[in-house]
Amino acid sequence: MNYSSITRLTGFASGMDTDSIVKKLMNAESISLNKLKQNQQKQTWLSDSYRQWNADLLAFRSNTILNMSLSKTYNTFDVSSSQENAVSATASGTSLAGTYSVEVKQLASSAAFTGDKVSLDPTKTLGNSVQGAAQLTADTSITINVNNDPGKTATIAIKTTDTINDVVTKINGAKDSTGKSLGLQAFYDPTLQQFTLKTKETGAAAKIDLSMNTSAESQAFLNNTLGLNTTNLVAAGQNANVIFNGNEITTLPSNNATIMGINFSFKSPTVGASTVTVSQNTDGVIKNVKDFVDQYNSMLDKMNKSITDPVYRDYQPLLEEQKGEMSEKQIEMWEEKAKSGLLRSDRILSGLVTKMRSVMTSIVDNGSSYNSLSSIGISSRSYQDKGKLYVDETKLREAIQADPDAVEKLFSQLGDASKGTSGVINQLSETLQAGIKELTNKAGFTGNNQYDQSVIGKLLSNAQTDIARQTEKLQRKEAQYYRQFAAMEQAMSRFNSQSSWLYQQTGGGM
Repeated sequence: MNYSSITRLTGFASGMDTDSIVKKLMNAESISLNKLKQNQQKQTWLSDSYRQWNADLLAFRSNTILNMSLSKTYNTFDVSSSQENAVSATASGTSLAGTYSVEVKQLASSAAFTGDKVSLDPTKTLGNSVQGAAQLTADTSITINVNNDPGKTATIAIKTTDTINDVVTKINGAKDSTGKSLGLQAFYDPTLQQFTLKTKETGAAAKIDLSMNTSAESQAFLNNTLGLNTTNLVAAGQNANVIFNGNEITTLPSNNATIMGINFSFKSPTVGASTVTVSQNTDGVIKNVKDFVDQYNSMLDKMNKSITDPVYRDYQPLLEEQKGEMSEKQIEMWEEKAKSGLLRSDRILSGLVTKMRSVMTSIVDNGSSYNSLSSIGISSRSYQDKGKLYVDETKLREAIQADPDAVEKLFSQLGDASKGTSGVINQLSETLQAGIKELTNKAGFTGNNQYDQSVIGKLLSNAQTDIARQTEKLQRKEAQYYRQFAAMEQAMSRFNSQSSWLYQQTGGGM
Protein backbone atom coordinates (compact mmCIF):
# COMPACT_ATOMS: atom_id res chain seq x y z
CA MET A 1 0.00 0.00 0.00
CA ASN A 2 1.46 3.35 -1.03
CA TYR A 3 0.68 6.17 1.35
CA SER A 4 2.60 8.79 -0.62
CA SER A 5 2.37 9.74 -4.28
CA ILE A 6 5.95 11.08 -4.36
CA THR A 7 8.26 9.30 -6.82
CA ARG A 8 11.57 8.49 -5.15
CA LEU A 9 14.85 7.44 -6.73
CA THR A 10 16.51 5.13 -4.21
CA GLY A 11 19.30 2.58 -3.82
CA PHE A 12 21.95 4.36 -5.94
CA ALA A 13 24.72 4.03 -3.36
CA SER A 14 23.69 0.83 -1.60
CA GLY A 15 22.10 -1.03 -4.50
CA MET A 16 19.26 -1.96 -2.15
CA ASP A 17 15.59 -2.16 -3.34
CA THR A 18 14.47 0.47 -0.90
CA ASP A 19 10.88 0.55 -2.18
CA SER A 20 10.42 -3.17 -1.50
CA ILE A 21 11.89 -2.83 1.96
CA VAL A 22 9.69 0.15 2.83
CA LYS A 23 6.65 -1.67 1.45
CA LYS A 24 7.29 -4.65 3.72
CA LEU A 25 7.83 -2.37 6.68
CA MET A 26 4.58 -0.52 5.88
CA ASN A 27 2.68 -3.80 5.54
CA ALA A 28 3.51 -4.51 9.14
CA GLU A 29 2.64 -0.97 10.15
CA SER A 30 -0.70 -1.19 8.28
CA ILE A 31 -2.17 -4.06 10.30
CA SER A 32 -4.12 -1.74 12.58
CA LEU A 33 -5.41 0.33 9.65
CA ASN A 34 -6.53 -2.79 7.80
CA LYS A 35 -8.42 -3.93 10.88
CA LEU A 36 -10.13 -0.55 11.02
CA LYS A 37 -11.17 -0.85 7.37
CA GLN A 38 -12.43 -4.39 7.81
CA ASN A 39 -14.42 -3.39 10.87
CA GLN A 40 -15.87 -0.43 8.99
CA GLN A 41 -16.94 -2.76 6.18
CA LYS A 42 -18.58 -5.11 8.68
CA GLN A 43 -20.47 -2.22 10.23
CA THR A 44 -21.58 -1.10 6.75
CA TRP A 45 -22.86 -4.61 5.96
CA LEU A 46 -24.56 -4.71 9.35
CA SER A 47 -26.23 -1.37 8.67
CA ASP A 48 -27.45 -2.62 5.29
CA SER A 49 -28.86 -5.79 6.91
CA TYR A 50 -30.69 -3.88 9.63
CA ARG A 51 -32.10 -1.41 7.11
CA GLN A 52 -33.32 -4.23 4.88
CA TRP A 53 -35.06 -5.84 7.83
CA ASN A 54 -36.56 -2.45 8.68
CA ALA A 55 -38.01 -2.21 5.15
CA ASP A 56 -39.21 -5.84 5.10
CA LEU A 57 -41.00 -5.60 8.45
CA LEU A 58 -42.58 -2.28 7.52
CA ALA A 59 -43.89 -3.78 4.25
CA PHE A 60 -45.23 -6.83 6.13
CA ARG A 61 -46.98 -4.60 8.66
CA SER A 62 -48.34 -2.17 6.04
CA ASN A 63 -49.71 -4.88 3.76
CA THR A 64 -50.29 -8.30 5.32
CA ILE A 65 -51.07 -7.07 8.85
CA LEU A 66 -53.21 -4.16 7.66
CA ASN A 67 -55.28 -6.43 5.40
CA MET A 68 -55.92 -8.81 8.28
CA SER A 69 -57.22 -5.94 10.41
CA LEU A 70 -59.95 -5.07 7.88
CA SER A 71 -63.50 -6.35 8.29
CA LYS A 72 -63.70 -7.43 4.64
CA THR A 73 -61.12 -10.13 5.33
CA TYR A 74 -63.55 -12.01 7.57
CA ASN A 75 -66.80 -10.97 5.92
CA THR A 76 -66.69 -12.45 2.44
CA PHE A 77 -69.97 -13.20 0.75
CA ASP A 78 -71.54 -14.78 -2.28
CA VAL A 79 -74.27 -12.63 -3.84
CA SER A 80 -76.91 -13.70 -6.38
CA SER A 81 -79.83 -11.91 -8.02
CA SER A 82 -82.93 -13.45 -9.59
CA GLN A 83 -82.86 -10.66 -12.21
CA GLU A 84 -79.15 -10.12 -12.75
CA ASN A 85 -79.72 -7.97 -15.85
CA ALA A 86 -81.87 -5.58 -13.84
CA VAL A 87 -80.27 -5.66 -10.37
CA SER A 88 -76.79 -6.82 -9.42
CA ALA A 89 -75.00 -6.52 -6.10
CA THR A 90 -71.70 -7.05 -4.33
CA ALA A 91 -71.11 -7.45 -0.63
CA SER A 92 -68.76 -5.44 1.58
CA GLY A 93 -67.22 -6.12 4.94
CA THR A 94 -70.27 -4.63 6.66
CA SER A 95 -72.90 -6.55 4.67
CA LEU A 96 -75.52 -8.61 6.43
CA ALA A 97 -76.22 -12.07 5.10
CA GLY A 98 -79.82 -12.64 4.13
CA THR A 99 -82.43 -12.63 1.36
CA TYR A 100 -83.70 -9.27 0.13
CA SER A 101 -86.57 -8.17 -2.09
CA VAL A 102 -85.65 -5.37 -4.53
CA GLU A 103 -88.06 -3.81 -7.02
CA VAL A 104 -86.72 -1.09 -9.33
CA LYS A 105 -89.60 1.10 -10.46
CA GLN A 106 -87.50 3.88 -11.97
CA LEU A 107 -83.82 4.43 -12.73
CA ALA A 108 -81.96 7.60 -11.84
CA SER A 109 -81.22 9.71 -14.90
CA SER A 110 -79.29 12.83 -15.80
CA ALA A 111 -80.76 16.10 -17.02
CA ALA A 112 -80.71 15.83 -20.81
CA PHE A 113 -81.69 17.46 -24.08
CA THR A 114 -82.08 15.38 -27.23
CA GLY A 115 -82.44 17.39 -30.43
CA ASP A 116 -84.58 16.71 -33.48
CA LYS A 117 -82.92 15.35 -36.60
CA VAL A 118 -80.50 17.94 -38.02
CA SER A 119 -78.30 17.21 -41.02
CA LEU A 120 -74.80 18.51 -40.27
CA ASP A 121 -71.48 17.69 -41.88
CA PRO A 122 -68.97 17.50 -38.98
CA THR A 123 -66.11 18.27 -41.39
CA LYS A 124 -67.69 21.55 -42.55
CA THR A 125 -67.99 24.85 -40.71
CA LEU A 126 -71.41 25.87 -39.40
CA GLY A 127 -71.41 28.92 -41.69
CA ASN A 128 -70.96 26.76 -44.77
CA SER A 129 -73.95 26.74 -47.13
CA VAL A 130 -73.74 22.94 -47.31
CA GLN A 131 -75.34 22.85 -43.85
CA GLY A 132 -78.64 23.98 -45.42
CA ALA A 133 -81.32 25.04 -42.96
CA ALA A 134 -78.92 24.35 -40.08
CA GLN A 135 -76.43 26.94 -41.39
CA LEU A 136 -75.21 29.50 -38.86
CA THR A 137 -75.45 32.93 -40.50
CA ALA A 138 -73.68 34.96 -37.79
CA ASP A 139 -71.47 34.51 -34.74
CA THR A 140 -73.42 34.11 -31.52
CA SER A 141 -73.08 32.71 -27.98
CA ILE A 142 -75.08 30.53 -25.63
CA THR A 143 -75.27 30.64 -21.83
CA ILE A 144 -75.68 27.43 -19.85
CA ASN A 145 -76.58 27.09 -16.18
CA VAL A 146 -76.28 23.79 -14.31
CA ASN A 147 -78.16 22.50 -11.24
CA ASN A 148 -79.91 25.86 -10.58
CA ASP A 149 -76.63 27.09 -9.12
CA PRO A 150 -75.95 30.71 -10.22
CA GLY A 151 -72.24 30.05 -9.82
CA LYS A 152 -72.28 27.14 -12.25
CA THR A 153 -72.87 29.21 -15.35
CA ALA A 154 -70.79 29.60 -18.49
CA THR A 155 -71.15 31.52 -21.74
CA ILE A 156 -69.84 29.77 -24.84
CA ALA A 157 -68.89 31.69 -28.00
CA ILE A 158 -70.13 30.09 -31.23
CA LYS A 159 -68.54 31.16 -34.51
CA THR A 160 -69.54 30.54 -38.09
CA THR A 161 -66.04 29.12 -38.59
CA ASP A 162 -66.67 26.40 -35.97
CA THR A 163 -67.69 22.87 -36.90
CA ILE A 164 -70.28 21.00 -34.86
CA ASN A 165 -67.37 19.04 -33.33
CA ASP A 166 -65.82 22.35 -32.20
CA VAL A 167 -69.09 23.26 -30.50
CA VAL A 168 -69.22 19.87 -28.77
CA THR A 169 -65.63 20.34 -27.53
CA LYS A 170 -66.39 23.82 -26.18
CA ILE A 171 -69.48 22.62 -24.28
CA ASN A 172 -67.67 19.61 -22.81
CA GLY A 173 -64.84 21.87 -21.64
CA ALA A 174 -67.13 24.62 -20.29
CA LYS A 175 -66.10 26.01 -16.90
CA ASP A 176 -67.69 28.40 -14.45
CA SER A 177 -66.15 31.65 -13.19
CA THR A 178 -64.04 29.74 -10.64
CA GLY A 179 -62.55 27.46 -13.28
CA LYS A 180 -64.57 24.39 -12.32
CA SER A 181 -66.10 22.19 -15.00
CA LEU A 182 -69.85 22.42 -15.51
CA GLY A 183 -69.89 18.63 -15.80
CA LEU A 184 -71.65 18.48 -19.17
CA GLN A 185 -71.52 15.90 -21.92
CA ALA A 186 -72.38 16.95 -25.47
CA PHE A 187 -72.36 14.74 -28.55
CA TYR A 188 -73.45 14.92 -32.18
CA ASP A 189 -74.08 11.63 -33.94
CA PRO A 190 -73.88 12.06 -37.75
CA THR A 191 -75.57 8.71 -38.31
CA LEU A 192 -78.59 9.58 -36.17
CA GLN A 193 -78.25 13.25 -37.19
CA GLN A 194 -78.95 14.11 -33.59
CA PHE A 195 -77.38 16.40 -30.97
CA THR A 196 -77.42 15.34 -27.30
CA LEU A 197 -76.58 17.39 -24.20
CA LYS A 198 -76.73 16.00 -20.66
CA THR A 199 -75.22 16.28 -17.19
CA LYS A 200 -72.67 13.78 -15.94
CA GLU A 201 -74.53 13.72 -12.62
CA THR A 202 -77.83 11.90 -12.21
CA GLY A 203 -80.69 12.53 -9.85
CA ALA A 204 -83.43 15.08 -9.32
CA ALA A 205 -80.89 17.78 -8.40
CA ALA A 206 -79.29 17.60 -11.86
CA LYS A 207 -80.57 20.38 -14.14
CA ILE A 208 -79.62 22.17 -17.36
CA ASP A 209 -81.05 25.62 -17.96
CA LEU A 210 -80.78 27.21 -21.44
CA SER A 211 -83.64 29.68 -20.91
CA MET A 212 -81.30 32.66 -20.65
CA ASN A 213 -80.66 32.44 -24.40
CA THR A 214 -83.37 34.85 -25.53
CA SER A 215 -81.67 36.60 -28.46
CA ALA A 216 -82.78 35.77 -31.96
CA GLU A 217 -79.28 34.54 -32.88
CA SER A 218 -78.94 32.18 -29.94
CA GLN A 219 -82.51 30.92 -30.36
CA ALA A 220 -81.86 30.24 -34.03
CA PHE A 221 -78.65 28.35 -33.18
CA LEU A 222 -80.38 26.19 -30.56
CA ASN A 223 -83.39 25.51 -32.76
CA ASN A 224 -82.01 25.31 -36.31
CA THR A 225 -78.44 24.12 -35.76
CA LEU A 226 -78.83 21.91 -32.68
CA GLY A 227 -82.43 20.91 -33.25
CA LEU A 228 -83.55 21.80 -29.70
CA ASN A 229 -87.14 22.81 -28.95
CA THR A 230 -86.81 26.39 -27.72
CA THR A 231 -90.24 26.33 -26.08
CA ASN A 232 -88.77 24.26 -23.24
CA LEU A 233 -85.12 25.03 -22.46
CA VAL A 234 -84.95 23.55 -18.94
CA ALA A 235 -84.19 19.86 -18.40
CA ALA A 236 -84.10 18.00 -15.07
CA GLY A 237 -82.87 14.58 -14.00
CA GLN A 238 -84.68 12.14 -11.77
CA ASN A 239 -83.91 9.96 -8.75
CA ALA A 240 -84.10 6.21 -8.77
CA ASN A 241 -87.28 4.77 -7.26
CA VAL A 242 -86.68 1.46 -5.49
CA ILE A 243 -88.79 -0.67 -3.18
CA PHE A 244 -86.46 -2.50 -0.78
CA ASN A 245 -88.04 -5.17 1.43
CA GLY A 246 -91.37 -3.35 1.09
CA ASN A 247 -89.93 0.12 1.85
CA GLU A 248 -90.10 2.61 -1.01
CA ILE A 249 -86.97 4.73 -1.47
CA THR A 250 -87.26 7.80 -3.71
CA THR A 251 -84.13 9.71 -2.65
CA LEU A 252 -81.44 7.79 -4.54
CA PRO A 253 -79.67 10.19 -6.95
CA SER A 254 -77.64 7.38 -8.51
CA ASN A 255 -78.21 3.91 -9.89
CA ASN A 256 -75.50 2.68 -7.54
CA ALA A 257 -76.50 2.57 -3.90
CA THR A 258 -75.40 0.88 -0.67
CA ILE A 259 -78.24 -0.56 1.41
CA MET A 260 -77.70 -2.81 4.44
CA GLY A 261 -73.98 -2.78 3.62
CA ILE A 262 -74.70 -4.28 0.17
CA ASN A 263 -73.56 -2.40 -2.95
CA PHE A 264 -76.43 -2.45 -5.45
CA SER A 265 -76.28 -1.57 -9.14
CA PHE A 266 -79.66 -0.83 -10.73
CA LYS A 267 -79.60 -1.47 -14.47
CA SER A 268 -83.24 -1.43 -15.56
CA PRO A 269 -86.72 -1.51 -14.02
CA THR A 270 -87.49 -4.97 -12.72
CA VAL A 271 -90.40 -7.18 -13.65
CA GLY A 272 -91.93 -7.38 -10.21
CA ALA A 273 -89.49 -7.80 -7.32
CA SER A 274 -86.03 -9.29 -7.68
CA THR A 275 -84.64 -11.57 -4.99
CA VAL A 276 -81.08 -10.81 -3.93
CA THR A 277 -79.42 -13.41 -1.74
CA VAL A 278 -76.30 -12.66 0.33
CA SER A 279 -74.63 -15.67 1.93
CA GLN A 280 -71.34 -15.93 3.76
CA ASN A 281 -68.48 -17.37 1.70
CA THR A 282 -66.65 -19.48 4.27
CA ASP A 283 -64.10 -20.60 1.69
CA GLY A 284 -63.14 -16.96 1.11
CA VAL A 285 -62.48 -16.38 4.82
CA ILE A 286 -60.44 -19.59 5.06
CA LYS A 287 -58.35 -18.54 2.07
CA ASN A 288 -57.66 -15.13 3.62
CA VAL A 289 -56.61 -16.70 6.93
CA LYS A 290 -54.41 -19.32 5.24
CA ASP A 291 -52.76 -16.67 3.09
CA PHE A 292 -51.94 -14.69 6.23
CA VAL A 293 -50.49 -17.76 7.96
CA ASP A 294 -48.34 -18.51 4.90
CA GLN A 295 -46.98 -14.97 4.83
CA TYR A 296 -46.40 -14.97 8.59
CA ASN A 297 -44.51 -18.28 8.33
CA SER A 298 -42.42 -16.95 5.46
CA MET A 299 -41.41 -13.89 7.49
CA LEU A 300 -40.72 -15.98 10.60
CA ASP A 301 -38.59 -18.49 8.64
CA LYS A 302 -36.56 -15.64 7.20
CA MET A 303 -36.00 -14.15 10.66
CA ASN A 304 -35.06 -17.51 12.17
CA LYS A 305 -32.55 -18.09 9.38
CA SER A 306 -30.99 -14.68 9.91
CA ILE A 307 -30.43 -15.22 13.64
CA THR A 308 -29.06 -18.77 13.18
CA ASP A 309 -26.83 -18.32 10.11
CA PRO A 310 -23.31 -19.69 10.76
CA VAL A 311 -20.37 -17.35 11.32
CA TYR A 312 -17.21 -18.00 9.26
CA ARG A 313 -14.55 -16.22 11.28
CA ASP A 314 -11.80 -17.00 8.78
CA TYR A 315 -13.63 -14.95 6.15
CA GLN A 316 -13.01 -11.31 6.94
CA PRO A 317 -13.91 -8.41 4.60
CA LEU A 318 -11.49 -8.21 1.69
CA LEU A 319 -9.11 -5.30 1.30
CA GLU A 320 -8.76 -3.62 -2.10
CA GLU A 321 -5.34 -5.24 -2.62
CA GLN A 322 -6.84 -8.66 -1.94
CA LYS A 323 -9.72 -8.07 -4.35
CA GLY A 324 -7.22 -7.19 -7.06
CA GLU A 325 -5.83 -10.71 -6.89
CA MET A 326 -9.24 -12.43 -7.17
CA SER A 327 -11.90 -12.93 -9.83
CA GLU A 328 -15.40 -11.44 -9.44
CA LYS A 329 -16.82 -14.88 -8.72
CA GLN A 330 -14.20 -15.53 -6.04
CA ILE A 331 -14.95 -12.17 -4.46
CA GLU A 332 -18.69 -12.93 -4.50
CA MET A 333 -18.23 -16.34 -2.87
CA TRP A 334 -15.83 -14.94 -0.28
CA GLU A 335 -18.14 -12.08 0.71
CA GLU A 336 -21.09 -14.45 0.98
CA LYS A 337 -19.18 -16.27 3.69
CA ALA A 338 -17.97 -13.03 5.26
CA LYS A 339 -21.52 -11.67 5.52
CA SER A 340 -22.96 -14.89 6.93
CA GLY A 341 -23.91 -14.70 10.59
CA LEU A 342 -23.85 -10.90 10.84
CA LEU A 343 -27.14 -11.02 12.75
CA ARG A 344 -26.61 -14.36 14.47
CA SER A 345 -28.33 -14.24 17.88
CA ASP A 346 -29.06 -10.55 17.26
CA ARG A 347 -30.84 -9.07 20.26
CA ILE A 348 -33.42 -7.09 18.26
CA LEU A 349 -34.44 -9.84 15.83
CA SER A 350 -34.28 -12.60 18.44
CA GLY A 351 -36.45 -10.56 20.78
CA LEU A 352 -38.88 -9.83 17.97
CA VAL A 353 -39.21 -13.51 17.09
CA THR A 354 -39.91 -14.38 20.73
CA LYS A 355 -42.57 -11.69 21.03
CA MET A 356 -44.22 -12.65 17.74
CA ARG A 357 -44.45 -16.28 18.82
CA SER A 358 -45.90 -15.20 22.17
CA VAL A 359 -48.56 -13.10 20.43
CA MET A 360 -49.59 -16.01 18.23
CA THR A 361 -50.24 -18.20 21.28
CA SER A 362 -52.04 -15.53 23.32
CA ILE A 363 -55.64 -15.75 24.54
CA VAL A 364 -57.98 -12.92 23.54
CA ASP A 365 -60.96 -11.98 25.68
CA ASN A 366 -63.54 -11.87 22.86
CA GLY A 367 -66.48 -13.36 24.75
CA SER A 368 -66.20 -16.75 23.06
CA SER A 369 -64.52 -20.10 23.47
CA TYR A 370 -62.85 -19.38 20.13
CA ASN A 371 -60.40 -17.13 21.92
CA SER A 372 -57.02 -18.32 20.64
CA LEU A 373 -55.53 -19.34 17.32
CA SER A 374 -55.19 -22.92 18.52
CA SER A 375 -58.92 -23.00 19.34
CA ILE A 376 -59.72 -22.37 15.66
CA GLY A 377 -57.13 -24.84 14.34
CA ILE A 378 -53.98 -22.69 13.95
CA SER A 379 -50.94 -23.83 15.92
CA SER A 380 -47.40 -25.20 15.82
CA ARG A 381 -46.80 -28.93 15.87
CA SER A 382 -43.52 -29.13 17.78
CA TYR A 383 -40.77 -27.05 19.32
CA GLN A 384 -38.57 -27.81 16.32
CA ASP A 385 -40.96 -25.80 14.14
CA LYS A 386 -39.54 -22.61 15.70
CA GLY A 387 -42.98 -21.02 15.80
CA LYS A 388 -44.15 -22.06 12.34
CA LEU A 389 -47.93 -22.32 12.22
CA TYR A 390 -50.13 -24.96 10.58
CA VAL A 391 -53.83 -24.66 9.72
CA ASP A 392 -56.35 -27.39 10.47
CA GLU A 393 -58.86 -26.36 7.78
CA THR A 394 -61.65 -28.55 9.16
CA LYS A 395 -61.39 -27.00 12.60
CA LEU A 396 -61.10 -23.48 11.15
CA ARG A 397 -64.20 -23.99 9.01
CA GLU A 398 -66.20 -25.22 12.01
CA ALA A 399 -65.21 -22.12 14.00
CA ILE A 400 -66.13 -19.71 11.19
CA GLN A 401 -69.51 -21.36 10.64
CA ALA A 402 -70.27 -21.58 14.36
CA ASP A 403 -69.22 -18.07 15.42
CA PRO A 404 -67.84 -15.87 12.59
CA ASP A 405 -67.97 -12.76 14.77
CA ALA A 406 -65.72 -14.38 17.39
CA VAL A 407 -63.18 -15.38 14.72
CA GLU A 408 -63.05 -11.80 13.44
CA LYS A 409 -62.65 -10.42 16.96
CA LEU A 410 -59.91 -12.95 17.74
CA PHE A 411 -57.86 -11.42 14.97
CA SER A 412 -58.85 -7.75 14.80
CA GLN A 413 -60.52 -6.72 18.05
CA LEU A 414 -59.29 -3.37 19.36
CA GLY A 415 -58.30 -3.41 23.00
CA ASP A 416 -55.50 -3.49 25.55
CA ALA A 417 -52.98 -6.31 25.17
CA SER A 418 -52.07 -6.10 28.88
CA LYS A 419 -55.71 -6.82 29.73
CA GLY A 420 -56.07 -9.56 27.12
CA THR A 421 -58.63 -7.66 25.06
CA SER A 422 -56.51 -6.84 22.00
CA GLY A 423 -56.83 -9.09 18.95
CA VAL A 424 -53.89 -11.10 17.64
CA ILE A 425 -53.38 -8.87 14.60
CA ASN A 426 -53.35 -5.65 16.64
CA GLN A 427 -50.89 -7.18 19.10
CA LEU A 428 -48.69 -8.29 16.22
CA SER A 429 -48.87 -4.84 14.63
CA GLU A 430 -47.74 -3.18 17.87
CA THR A 431 -44.92 -5.71 18.29
CA LEU A 432 -43.66 -5.07 14.77
CA GLN A 433 -43.90 -1.31 15.24
CA ALA A 434 -41.72 -1.53 18.35
CA GLY A 435 -39.21 -3.71 16.46
CA ILE A 436 -39.11 -1.27 13.55
CA LYS A 437 -38.41 1.56 15.97
CA GLU A 438 -35.50 -0.38 17.51
CA LEU A 439 -34.06 -1.13 14.07
CA THR A 440 -34.32 2.53 13.11
CA ASN A 441 -32.50 3.60 16.26
CA LYS A 442 -29.84 0.99 15.57
CA ALA A 443 -29.15 1.67 11.89
CA GLY A 444 -31.57 4.23 10.45
CA PHE A 445 -33.69 3.34 7.44
CA THR A 446 -33.21 2.72 3.74
CA GLY A 447 -32.65 5.89 1.76
CA ASN A 448 -31.22 7.83 4.69
CA ASN A 449 -27.55 8.81 4.85
CA GLN A 450 -25.52 5.90 6.23
CA TYR A 451 -23.63 8.28 8.51
CA ASP A 452 -26.82 9.35 10.33
CA GLN A 453 -27.42 9.67 14.07
CA SER A 454 -28.28 6.01 14.55
CA VAL A 455 -25.99 3.82 16.67
CA ILE A 456 -24.24 2.29 13.66
CA GLY A 457 -24.29 5.61 11.81
CA LYS A 458 -22.21 7.15 14.60
CA LEU A 459 -19.87 4.13 14.65
CA LEU A 460 -19.30 4.49 10.92
CA SER A 461 -18.58 8.20 11.30
CA ASN A 462 -16.07 7.47 14.07
CA ALA A 463 -14.50 4.69 12.00
CA GLN A 464 -14.08 7.07 9.05
CA THR A 465 -12.34 9.56 11.33
CA ASP A 466 -10.07 6.86 12.77
CA ILE A 467 -9.16 5.60 9.28
CA ALA A 468 -8.29 9.12 8.11
CA ARG A 469 -6.18 9.69 11.21
CA GLN A 470 -4.41 6.34 10.89
CA THR A 471 -3.78 6.88 7.16
CA GLU A 472 -2.16 10.23 7.89
CA LYS A 473 -0.02 8.63 10.58
CA LEU A 474 1.16 5.94 8.16
CA GLN A 475 1.96 8.54 5.53
CA ARG A 476 4.26 10.23 8.03
CA LYS A 477 5.76 6.88 8.96
CA GLU A 478 6.46 6.02 5.33
CA ALA A 479 8.05 9.41 4.78
CA GLN A 480 10.22 8.80 7.85
CA TYR A 481 11.44 5.45 6.46
CA TYR A 482 12.33 7.04 3.17
CA ARG A 483 14.19 9.86 4.95
CA GLN A 484 16.17 7.31 6.95
CA PHE A 485 17.07 5.31 3.84
CA ALA A 486 17.93 8.54 2.01
CA ALA A 487 20.27 9.52 4.85
CA MET A 488 21.83 6.07 4.68
CA GLU A 489 22.31 6.41 0.92
CA GLN A 490 23.94 9.82 1.39
CA ALA A 491 26.28 8.45 4.07
CA MET A 492 27.21 5.50 1.89
CA SER A 493 27.74 7.83 -1.06
CA ARG A 494 30.15 9.92 1.03
CA PHE A 495 31.86 6.79 2.24
CA ASN A 496 32.24 5.55 -1.31
CA SER A 497 33.63 8.90 -2.39
CA GLN A 498 36.14 8.90 0.46
CA SER A 499 37.14 5.33 -0.25
CA SER A 500 37.68 6.20 -3.90
CA TRP A 501 39.82 9.22 -2.96
CA LEU A 502 41.93 7.21 -0.55
CA TYR A 503 42.35 4.51 -3.13
CA GLN A 504 43.61 7.05 -5.61
CA GLN A 505 45.96 8.65 -3.05
CA THR A 506 47.58 5.37 -2.24
CA GLY A 507 48.28 4.79 -5.87
CA GLY A 508 45.52 2.32 -6.40
CA GLY A 509 44.69 3.99 -9.70
CA MET A 510 48.26 3.47 -11.11
